[in-house]
Amino acid sequence: MIDEPIRGGFPPDPSFYAQPGIDQLRAWMRGLTPRAPLSHLTGYRLTHVGSGSATLSLRASPWLQNLDGSLELRIPVETALYSAALAGAPASHEVRTAAFSLNHLRWCTLESEALVVRAKTVNMGRSFTVTEVQVEDALGRAVATATGVVVVQPRDPPPPPLLQPLQPVVSPSYPTPDPPARPLPTEVFPFGIWDEFDGLTVLSQMAKGELPHPPISELMGVRFIDVAKGTSTATLRTSLWHCINDAHDVSPGVIAFLAQAGLGGALLTLCPPGHRLGIVAASMSFVRPVAPDGRELLARGTVLHEGGRFLVAGVEVIDSEGNRVALGQQTSLLVPKRPRPHGDTEPERLLATVLFTDIVGSTRRAEELGDAGWQELLDEHHALVRKQLQVFRGREVKTTGDGFLATFDSPSRAVQCARAIRDGLRHLGLEVRAGLHTGECEISGADVAGIAVHIASRIQGLAVPSEILVSGTVHDLVTGSGLRFSDHGRHQLKGIEGDWSLFAAEN
Repeated sequence: MIDEPIRGGFPPDPSFYAQPGIDQLRAWMRGLTPRAPLSHLTGYRLTHVGSGSATLSLRASPWLQNLDGSLELRIPVETALYSAALAGAPASHEVRTAAFSLNHLRWCTLESEALVVRAKTVNMGRSFTVTEVQVEDALGRAVATATGVVVVQPRDPPPPPLLQPLQPVVSPSYPTPDPPARPLPTEVFPFGIWDEFDGLTVLSQMAKGELPHPPISELMGVRFIDVAKGTSTATLRTSLWHCINDAHDVSPGVIAFLAQAGLGGALLTLCPPGHRLGIVAASMSFVRPVAPDGRELLARGTVLHEGGRFLVAGVEVIDSEGNRVALGQQTSLLVPKRPRPHGDTEPERLLATVLFTDIVGSTRRAEELGDAGWQELLDEHHALVRKQLQVFRGREVKTTGDGFLATFDSPSRAVQCARAIRDGLRHLGLEVRAGLHTGECEISGADVAGIAVHIASRIQGLAVPSEILVSGTVHDLVTGSGLRFSDHGRHQLKGIEGDWSLFAAEN
C-alpha cells in the first residue's frame, strides 16, 4: 500500500506559511490547498478550527486495526494537538510536537464506528504550547485522552509575504478509493490467534513472514524484523505519505505509531494465550525531526519491568545514521480476555424508546461564533434539552458533543419530547434532527447498549434538518395517541439487516 504514488500534496507557494496558523488550517478545510498525504492514507479530516482549538474526525476503517483489533489513535491524536497549537500560532511561525502522553479509557474497535478527536490549547507560553485532546466514538463516549507539548517558533528563513488571496485547488481524481475505504486483502492478520498462542510465538511468525502483519502496519509500512522474549524491533521506511504540513518532516504521529510497534511488541512477547494488554499510560518525546527520504527508522522496544500484572516497556527510535529521534515508555496491564457473560452476570435488558438528537450545521455555527460564543450557545442548548427531558420523564444517558442520547419508558412521550426540543431550539436559532426506535436495550450502570441504540442512531442519521424520524415500531406503538406521521418509505440502515419502514412526525 505504501508503495503507491502519494495522494494529495502540500501548499506549492511558500508564502502560504506567512499566514497566521488558523488561516492555514481554514485554507486546508476549505479546499484552498491540497489535502495532506497522511490524511488520504489514514482517512482523518479536519472538521472544525477555532482560536487554539481543532477537531478531527475519521471513520473506523478496518485498515486502522492494531494487533489486538483496537483502532490506532496516535496519528489522529498527534495531528489534532498539532492543529490546535497551529490554530494559535502567529504568522510566519511553525509548530513541532515535542512530546505527548496518551491514556486509554475504553476499548476502541470497529464497533466505535467513527472517531471525533477534539483538541484545545490550555496554555500558550513564550517557548511552547500545551494542548489537551479528547477522543470520542460515534455515541459520544470518551475512549481516550491525551496531553501534548508543542514548540512554536519563527520559520527560518521567514516565508515571503502572501500577496494575493488563495484560490481553490482542483482535487485530482484517483482510479481507486483512498486506502481506508478499500476492502482488506484476502489474507489478513487472524485476530483470534491470541486465544491459542502466546505473544512471542505470534510475533516470531510475523517477523519470519509466516503471518501477515495487522492492517494498520500494512497500511503504514511497519514490519517486525527481530523478536525475542522481552524485546522487539520494528522498522518503517519513511515516505511523503507520512507527512502533514509540508514535505520536510515525517509526522510525529507516524513516529509514535512505529514506537508503539516496538513497545507493544516487546510487551506482547510476555503475553500468554487468552490474554491481552490493557494500556494504562503511554508517552513519547520527539528529539529530532525526520526527513521523508525513503530511509528506514528502527524502533527497539525492551521490557523494563515485569511484576505481577503490570508491565513497563521503553523504546527508542533511531534513524539510518544511528541518531536517536524519539523515546517512549508504556505501562500496561496484563488482563485475561473476558468471556461473554452468562447467567446472572448478563446485563439487565429493558424495553425502552431510544432518542438521538443532533444539532444541524454545528461546525459552521461554531466557526461563526468562536469558542466562547459557541460554548455559551451550547450551554443554552443543553439546558433546554435537559428541561424537556425532565418534563417528559426521559432519562439522559449522555451528551454526544452537540446532541443527546436519552431513553423513555413511553414512545409517545419520547416523540413529544423530540418535538418540544426541536421547537424550543428554533428560538435559539438552532435546528436539530432526531431519530427514535423502541426495542430491548442492555442497561449497564448509566449506559445503554444493544441493537436498539444502533437503530435509533442510524435513523437519526437519515433525518434532514428539523425532521423527527421514527421507526415503524414506534409508529405502531403510538397508534391512537393523537400523534400524526407521514410515511417516509423503506430504508436500509447501515449494519442492520433488512429494510426498515420510517415515519416522520408531523407538527
